[in-house]
Amino acid sequence: MESIDRRTRGDDGATTSPEAFLDEALPALLREHGDVLADAMRRLELRPLAFNAGTPFSLGVGPDGVAVEPGVLDGALVLDLDDAQFSDFVLDQRSLNSFSVNRDVRMHNADMTQILQWDVAWRALLDGWPAHRRGDVDFSEVDLHRTFTPDDDPAALAEFIRTAGFLRLRGWLDPADMATIAGDMDRALPHYRKDDGRSWWATLSNGDEMCVRMLHFVEHSETTAAVLQSDAWERLRLAIAGDDTLDPPKVEANVIEALVKPLGVSQGISDIPWHRDCSLGRHSYMCCSVTVGMSVTDGGADRGQLRVLAGSHRANVPAVGVAPSLDLPIVPLPTQAGDLTVHLSCTLHEATPPVSEERKVMYTGFKLPSAPTGSAAAARAWARRNQAHKLQSQAPSPVTAR
Repeated sequence: MESIDRRTRGDDGATTSPEAFLDEALPALLREHGDVLADAMRRLELRPLAFNAGTPFSLGVGPDGVAVEPGVLDGALVLDLDDAQFSDFVLDQRSLNSFSVNRDVRMHNADMTQILQWDVAWRALLDGWPAHRRGDVDFSEVDLHRTFTPDDDPAALAEFIRTAGFLRLRGWLDPADMATIAGDMDRALPHYRKDDGRSWWATLSNGDEMCVRMLHFVEHSETTAAVLQSDAWERLRLAIAGDDTLDPPKVEANVIEALVKPLGVSQGISDIPWHRDCSLGRHSYMCCSVTVGMSVTDGGADRGQLRVLAGSHRANVPAVGVAPSLDLPIVPLPTQAGDLTVHLSCTLHEATPPVSEERKVMYTGFKLPSAPTGSAAAARAWARRNQAHKLQSQAPSPVTAR
């Protein structure tokens, strides 16, 4: 059985300088993966990438492969980086998409297509993962709309998530517990305040501000804590793990987040568009972790739902958005209260906004052993992620009359 563990780096706190990377690390990477990078640059029609850090240099591609040129090449996508930002990028702590979202790096000749495609090419350089070609991922013998119950063979669950990148599960949790948790969410809301660092907020079309994501929610729900410590949850962990090992959750701190999906969001983020969970960086330190969504209320086309791009965890494609030309199927995951959705951190997914009635859902998950959750770099990544709702807004959500 194929492993979900794609980590290639340990979170040892190492940093690098522009000079050290240019003199030591980059030549070694080009010897190992230069052909893969050159192929990605050509097929994605990438402009050169220039680093205006330390002694400026550029990466371009020609008939003989990738060339490292001094200075800034004409027409290059140029990054103005300080030493810490340069180290974070070349060591995979941050992506170009992270710089764009957090708006803390000046980029010249930078449109989102080139930014996201260069992240694909950088992955090719770091890990030798070729840019996706049509036909690389095949689902000819897979029922992508299958739902698994506790009675199904655990090996079938493990194989499916490794093939498709997601699962839809029914019958694992008691819907009555979900009704209790829905009440717990309502009772917890008054304990959160805007800018408390423990919640996300959005503005609705009527001007009201609403808490849409409650961190550390387990502190407010004994029923949620009981679910996370139940025999059913342990069976789920072992089934997903297959031949890998996934750590059981510590039922404390921010082990689970409770989300309210209201109608008519006009500013902020409640329903995150297409993305990978590693889209801001740290793929080679954390992937693939496993995210589990717990449907507190029903979800579907009218109340909003999770949609996944099947097999995208096996395709080196942009970590944000889905191009119309991409040959991977979009699979909606409608749910009933008590159903679960599971996806790998490299699987592209989105939450569609509700149009008739708000939805409630919780997210938690399982991590690979020794995943660097306590490192300083991981803490900085978490802080950047927790600012996203202040820096970006989803498209205004449609609402239908009730």
